[in-house]
Amino acid sequence: MIKSLRWKLEFFYAGLLAFLIVSIGSLLYFQVWHAVYDEFDQRLIAAALYLDLALRPMPAEPGRVMAPPPRPDGSRPPPPRTQEQFLKGIKLPEELNLYQQSSPLSMPVPDLKISKHYFLIYSNQGELLKQENLPEGYLVQEVGDEIFTERPTLKTVFNNKRETYMRGPRNTRIIVGKSLIYIKERLGTFAFRIILVGSFFMAVGIFFSFAIASRISKPLAQMSAAAEQISEKNLSTPLDITQVNSELSGLVKVLNNLFARLDASLNRQKQFTADASHELRTPLAVIRSISELTLSQTRTPKEYQEAIEISLKAVHRMTKLVNGLLALARVDSYSEEFTVQEIEFDCLVLESILLLTPMATEKQISITHDLNPVKINGHKASLTQVLDNLITNAIIYNKVGGEINLKLIYEKGIAILEITDTGIGISQDQLTHLFERFYRVDKARSRLTGGSGLGLSICKALVEKHQGVIKVNSIIETGTTFRIEFPLQLKV
Repeated sequence: MIKSLRWKLEFFYAGLLAFLIVSIGSLLYFQVWHAVYDEFDQRLIAAALYLDLALRPMPAEPGRVMAPPPRPDGSRPPPPRTQEQFLKGIKLPEELNLYQQSSPLSMPVPDLKISKHYFLIYSNQGELLKQENLPEGYLVQEVGDEIFTERPTLKTVFNNKRETYMRGPRNTRIIVGKSLIYIKERLGTFAFRIILVGSFFMAVGIFFSFAIASRISKPLAQMSAAAEQISEKNLSTPLDITQVNSELSGLVKVLNNLFARLDASLNRQKQFTADASHELRTPLAVIRSISELTLSQTRTPKEYQEAIEISLKAVHRMTKLVNGLLALARVDSYSEEFTVQEIEFDCLVLESILLLTPMATEKQISITHDLNPVKINGHKASLTQVLDNLITNAIIYNKVGGEINLKLIYEKGIAILEITDTGIGISQDQLTHLFERFYRVDKARSRLTGGSGLGLSICKALVEKHQGVIKVNSIIETGTTFRIEFPLQLKV
């Protein structure tokens, strides 16, 4: 099967042109064929009718007739002609012969021996009375009496001849015929000319269709060549949309958007790799430095214990970071089993509140809630992780003696959860980066509290996996509100 677009266009245009040429040529040939044969038949009928009219004054009996009596003035009229004399004078006029004038098909006038009519006249007893211009080798055929009627009857007979049969005066039988050879030769020559002209236009059409197909496919080839030149290093270089036709501009825009997304994805991947390496390097450097320092000389048991505690904290931090990376990897690759079930979301929120209340109590933070009964379809463990992360952040970054309020409602098939705290707040320029991986609003504070900068990224990924949306609004020194919207029913 042909896969080349250019060749498909070429064959399409060539096939369409061939269909049009064959259709027009066939229609033209049929019209000419019909006109030529119709004129041929009309002349045959006209010749038969002429003979019918010419035979009406023919004497009834053959042989001599009595001389007419003299006129009153003494003169004698000319003696009447006998039947033989009468028949001898019957001729078809030259005007009835086809192709006496210039040919409408621009062909030479044929041999008159071929183009002239021939005719035979029989008596009612079957006796041949007259024959004229019979072709060489003409064989008289036995023709049934029923074919001779008062109106001419046309019939094609042996040796490419066409004849008309008619009953004339006194039950005479008239046969008028003519050869079809020259008509067929004319039509064959005309068909050859149609084929010749059609072939010429077909060749010209194929040439132009090839040029058009090449011109149409050329921008695609240029786009393909330009796309091949794009690599990881120049994904941000867009294809030139001004060099293509308007019909292909949409495709160029799609490709440019695709390359832009790939470039952004690769940049995020590079940044993620760099950030992950940096985050892992810090606890490893701590463990290495404290270990080398401790082993550099003999230490007391207390000093060894302090070194081990520092290393253990670094290990805990690194473990937390690795777990966060694994969680993101599972979410990104969908490798984690994601079993959706109906969940009483209000009960799930209440469980997280009860679990984290002791942590809030240590900071003298009160947690209030207003939870309407809401059922959604989701993955229980993932939703629990989202709730724990957001409530924990609200506790960690809150003020001593602050408050946290959780409100759960549903409207228009959407469950809405708002988590509001009275904490330190987040500046507006930082809100746009809040869900980026390894991003920390306060890097010093995050390191002290053990944060890895992955918590909110994981929350966003899990919410979007549930076809939901997470938003944040914050005012410095006033507080922060996280708003999560979940559909009650997931779209398959």
